[in-house]
Amino acid sequence: MQRTLLWSLVLYMLVCASCVGVTFAESVDITVPTSVVFNVIDISTATTGSPNPTTVSFVNANLVSGSALRISVKANAADFISPGGTAIAASNVSWTTGNAQGGTSFNGSLSSVGFTEVYQSNANPTSGTVDIVWSLAAQGSGIRGGDHTLAITWKLESVVP
Repeated sequence: MQRTLLWSLVLYMLVCASCVGVTFAESVDITVPTSVVFNVIDISTATTGSPNPTTVSFVNANLVSGSALRISVKANAADFISPGGTAIAASNVSWTTGNAQGGTSFNGSLSSVGFTEVYQSNANPTSGTVDIVWSLAAQGSGIRGGDHTLAITWKLESVVP
């Protein structure tokens, strides 16, 4: 399941929160995954997330001339919220990318310390897409069955490539 969000590149508004009377003309319509589920059957092997793949796509990009859209992700906590027992580290979630259109995609791992780049468009984009296959690394002992949850934050930036 995916949800379409309209972003006006709020990063600039946060950076210039004290800038009074400044108008921001950049915008993009973006679709990001709302959830990924790892149905772990065997804790000794890696598990692929579902849906597989998830797709991040954007349309109607209106950026400053010569700019590109950078899409990054960050875990909101160092560990999953656990139903008990040992917590799963957010860094145990990684991804591979493919089918990038209108830009370049990057494989990576989640971090709660900083954002990790997933995709960067070509300069002056109007649309783009990337497929992401999420993976949860094999877990050691002490992991308890049940729902483990982790929130992530997507970051959109207008950058000069």
